[in-house]
Amino acid sequence: MRAAANRNLFKSLTLLTLLSILVSCGSTSEKANISKPGELVLIRSDYKEGEITKLCDAELKAIEEKLKKVETTAPEARNLDNTLHVMERAISDLYFNTDPLVFMASVSTNEKHNPEATQCEEKRGQYIVGVFGRKALFQSFKDLNPRTTDEARLLLKSKESFERAGILLAEDKLAKLTELKRELTKKETQFSNNLNQDNTTVSFTKDELEGVTDDFLARLKKDEKGNLIATTKSTDYVSVMENAKKAESRKKMMAAYLTRGGTKNIELLQSAVELRQDIAEILGYKNWADYQTVNRTARDKKTVDDFLKNLRTKLSKRYKMDSAQLLKFKKELDPQAKKVDPWDISYLSYQLKKRDYALDEEKIREYFPADTVVKGVFAVYSDLLGVKYEQIKNANVWATGVQLFSVTDTASGRHIGYFFADFFPRKGKYGHAAAFSLVSGRREENGSYNKPISAIVSNFTPPVEGKPSLMTHDEVETLFHEFGHIMHQVLTQAPYASLSGTSVPWDFVEAPSQMLENWAWDPQVMKSISGHYKNPQEKLPDAMIAQMIKARHFQEGTTYARQLLYSIYDLSLHTGDRKADVLKNFYTLYKDILDMDSLEGSLFPAGFGHLMGGYDAGYYGYLWSRVFAQDMFSNFEKKGLLDAETGKRYRTEILEPGNMRDAMESLKVFLARKPSSEAFFKSLGIK
Repeated sequence: MRAAANRNLFKSLTLLTLLSILVSCGSTSEKANISKPGELVLIRSDYKEGEITKLCDAELKAIEEKLKKVETTAPEARNLDNTLHVMERAISDLYFNTDPLVFMASVSTNEKHNPEATQCEEKRGQYIVGVFGRKALFQSFKDLNPRTTDEARLLLKSKESFERAGILLAEDKLAKLTELKRELTKKETQFSNNLNQDNTTVSFTKDELEGVTDDFLARLKKDEKGNLIATTKSTDYVSVMENAKKAESRKKMMAAYLTRGGTKNIELLQSAVELRQDIAEILGYKNWADYQTVNRTARDKKTVDDFLKNLRTKLSKRYKMDSAQLLKFKKELDPQAKKVDPWDISYLSYQLKKRDYALDEEKIREYFPADTVVKGVFAVYSDLLGVKYEQIKNANVWATGVQLFSVTDTASGRHIGYFFADFFPRKGKYGHAAAFSLVSGRREENGSYNKPISAIVSNFTPPVEGKPSLMTHDEVETLFHEFGHIMHQVLTQAPYASLSGTSVPWDFVEAPSQMLENWAWDPQVMKSISGHYKNPQEKLPDAMIAQMIKARHFQEGTTYARQLLYSIYDLSLHTGDRKADVLKNFYTLYKDILDMDSLEGSLFPAGFGHLMGGYDAGYYGYLWSRVFAQDMFSNFEKKGLLDAETGKRYRTEILEPGNMRDAMESLKVFLARKPSSEAFFKSLGIK
């Protein structure tokens, strides 16, 4: 899931209702305008020059008027309706009406939208930082008594947001803190925008790309010299790194990929680390990691350190075995080889897997045409969660190929919400895979429920002449993962926008979607979502499925070692040494954990968007969440992956509540016991 920068204080990760499209309030589905006869418009993309800026400024003015009214309410007249609830709705409305503007920076085909959209995100972030430093706003509701359990939760979490923002500090310290946070917000936005707009490409001769597939070559454009141009989008990068026979070609590709963002992003990250330490100290914490973890499921940095240390110890033997396996294979290919280099890992792993497991990803892809897979995945989720998906043919979208779907509850026929699907790469588009929550669920003043809108944005293998889009199994697994986020966002029933959908603790947000990756490996599911592109009735063969499952955990020690590296690196940056060299620190840990030298001249931290997009001192959450994910999956293993009763409980107890109760409590209710790490280590073959 894409981290939502600048929302660390008030995680309305959701929010979009477009001014001039979704006029007045109420359900977004009922209020959507029709731009052409019969055409449904939920998201605009036809902004004229300067329009995004005007709309953004108007929304900032509107929220300010609402909040001033709260602050000036006479003490004797204050109640939660005219203070806390007004503030909650005002902030939600701001995101509702500006998220579509900000979203354009990630998906718009009009490059002129980007600077305005980025500026809007930055201005909004600066404003929100200030909101939580306004003592008059805090005073207006802090001593009021809640009337319901829902209201008690909103009051608790709102107080926490203000207190974590330093509202109890003396005025001079609070002013300094607000200044630092605004500067941090600015740098995070700049960093993310640099990555979003990075269009680095690499030119190769056909000879340099020996080993890559004909389909891949067929879709590459050529430069003025006739050389083939590969982008650094994930689809192209993986194709070259796994298939190009020549080590120099892989090294060339990796060098381009690992310098995205450039030295300017290194400087921004370095500055952000220093700012975070300053902020933590003003707030009374030893370091940023202590500050960030205190309101997550881990609760403190020591727990995270112990978790990662324990995992590293248990994985150490497995990683050494995997590394030795790759070196042995490289020596078979090149008897003079002495070591495995970073640009060898993907190639050796993929080629060795093909040899030892008789697996050819290109053959597998033939059974996973995108249209068939998407329909199949939707069918699985439909049965599991009790919902129906229907494509809206007459939807207005921001780019050719984008689709809009409606979500309906199967049992009641109740319309729940919408999601967009934007699957294929194009210039200027967000470069990986993510779930964007665009409109959050919330209970409206008239008692109705606002229908959420989300977007799944990815860069799956595009069609080539004579063939449809054929997905790798990794891409299939990614679809299961990201669509899990979409369902977490769309199926929410939380009454408040700030606590709905994926607005859960940052080290739990990945758990629901990670759990659903397991469905991509179930033989019954694999058959149901497959169909050869030449003959849809021809399903993925049993023998191929058996080999794929057998190879599932192949080289997983290497995979988890990298995740450990990223998690430990992240924490190391946020543990107190504000002057630690962010680049040198990474190189040192790379050597220590992976036992190899990194690519000389590479700038991995410059492209590590998580650290400037909400996962700072939180990247450990990917590994931490997987413990919860596998534990939840154990419930389905007992009853069956498509067991409707378990699926209903999962929807009710995990997806719908959002942050209306603690994540650990939701886990206990769903599991009917305390969470355990047993299933996680079992999945890794570790006792």
